[in-house]
Amino acid sequence: MLANTQLLTEWANGRSWLTAGARLFAAGCLLCLTACATLPVDPAERAEVLKLNDPLEPSNRAVYEFNTALWSTVVAPISMGYNSVEFTPVRTVLGNFLVNLREPMVFANDLAQGKECAAGATLRRFMVNTTLGVGGIFDVAKRNGIEAHDNDFGLTLGVWGVPEGPYLMLPVLGPSNARDVAGQTAEYFADPTDLVLSNQGWDTAIYVRAGLDSFQKQAEVQPDLVKLQRTSLDSYAALRSAYRQDQNAAINGEYCPDVMRAQ
Repeated sequence: MLANTQLLTEWANGRSWLTAGARLFAAGCLLCLTACATLPVDPAERAEVLKLNDPLEPSNRAVYEFNTALWSTVVAPISMGYNSVEFTPVRTVLGNFLVNLREPMVFANDLAQGKECAAGATLRRFMVNTTLGVGGIFDVAKRNGIEAHDNDFGLTLGVWGVPEGPYLMLPVLGPSNARDVAGQTAEYFADPTDLVLSNQGWDTAIYVRAGLDSFQKQAEVQPDLVKLQRTSLDSYAALRSAYRQDQNAAINGEYCPDVMRAQ
């Protein structure tokens, strides 16, 4: 349905937008909203709501409209300039560097989910790109058949059998669910890269990384969001479906490049 639903999911995760306090506050608000939500009395309507897992759809749609307006008036114009050919070298180097900083967290979640091949690929990527790739600015591992994949603690909770909870459209952050909010909140305190930076007293670097990561993801997903708006009769429903499909695929699948299978 979308050219790249994984990019949309990465954009929607919002791990780089929320501070620890905001994450906890959001999680508490979501629990309150979930408790207050009521299902329709009509059996057919109730079954449809349960199938879509979107009991807060009216408020979710209102938030989606706000996000869409914000995107089209503020984010999209900046992203279009950044996605131009002139910025390709900067985009590539910055993207490679940010992905490499994320690899330790991806590796931890790969291991926690019992996905050994994915964990091995992530570890190899981090070692090769950090050394031969000059701190990750060059993606040497990709040239050798090991592409990057993302993983997070929200997905780990899903692999462990934790229910996803209600579908949520968060202001600015986009699509999510209660499980992912909890996972991203926990991940904020456990990201190995941020812990190292914090221990060195480089707290400013943590926020710079967060801002750059968010901006990079916004720029990457911009073409897909434009396509979604232009081709879908109901872009809200399309994004909801894409998000849930990608979450389920990530939970039930495992990334294992051919070069790793051959060993």
